Amino acid sequence: MTDHSSVLLQCLRERDMRVERYSVPDRHAAREVPVVPGDIWILQVSIYGFDRKGVPLWLPAFIKRAKRRGLKLIVYFHELWVLVAPRLSSAYWLAPLQKGICEQLVELADYAFFNTDFTHAWGVTKIGERAIYSPTFSNVGEPGQVKTWNERADTAVVFGSEHARRQVYEQMAPVLAAQLAGNVIERVVDIGAKGAWLDEVAKVLGPERFDIAGSLAASEVSARLGNAKWGLFNTPWGQASKSGVFAAYATHGMAPVSIFDDVGAYPVPTHYPLPDTHFVRRSSFGATARELDELSKAIGQRAFAEHVRSNQLVEKILEVTS
Repeated sequence: MTDHSSVLLQCLRERDMRVERYSVPDRHAAREVPVVPGDIWILQVSIYGFDRKGVPLWLPAFIKRAKRRGLKLIVYFHELWVLVAPRLSSAYWLAPLQKGICEQLVELADYAFFNTDFTHAWGVTKIGERAIYSPTFSNVGEPGQVKTWNERADTAVVFGSEHARRQVYEQMAPVLAAQLAGNVIERVVDIGAKGAWLDEVAKVLGPERFDIAGSLAASEVSARLGNAKWGLFNTPWGQASKSGVFAAYATHGMAPVSIFDDVGAYPVPTHYPLPDTHFVRRSSFGATARELDELSKAIGQRAFAEHVRSNQLVEKILEVTS
């Protein structure tokens, strides 16, 4: 969410907008935010960002008081209430309270943006056309033009946090090894913080065809993605559109590859992204070289064309606040 805010601020400033960012992890920090009549607030909501248990009961009241003084409110919902949690966990039992807070926030919003099919559909039931669908954008660059499919190397990239990358390899190492052995793909590139655990991955894939790039600057990540064909991601289907990693792959013309072959406990995507339309299913990634290349080329072109960029979000913000 911090990266999302940074890119959004930069884009708004490029439009000569005067913008400031305030971090409000609790009610005490909220007291430092100036309430100026006529200002527009863009509230970035991840329910755990305002309270350790994800139950910031103070937040709707704070927003309500500010709105009474003439503020306009835009809410970008990164997360709503917890959808999937063990029954014995506090998250499961607190979810109804979280939902109530989200309902109050969306009803206070002049406009609200949502990054998944499910959350957007929920928003429409609450505020109608003032609910706007806008998947998470890439924070490592959004090239306006990218290499054609045939200009790219037959490379698969694994990018993201350590947890995300570990999960990718746990699920996909045998498939990647088989595709490397069959020369369907030529190389796997790992981008992210290095760790000794990657040595075990190298043993499975073959060190000569496994490139551990480490943590890179955004421009370097962008260059690597722009030259590769596939990017593996670990976000469940119904949540993929809120993934910055998925967004990075899509906006660099790659074919995102899911490590799952079902949606699990999450809502089924109905609009974007769809399996074997905007991303490659795990089972499809095991296809022959020709089949995979043809499918992936179409997916890469489609995802590149359809994924929302940061400037499109800014355009919409400027439109609804003018």
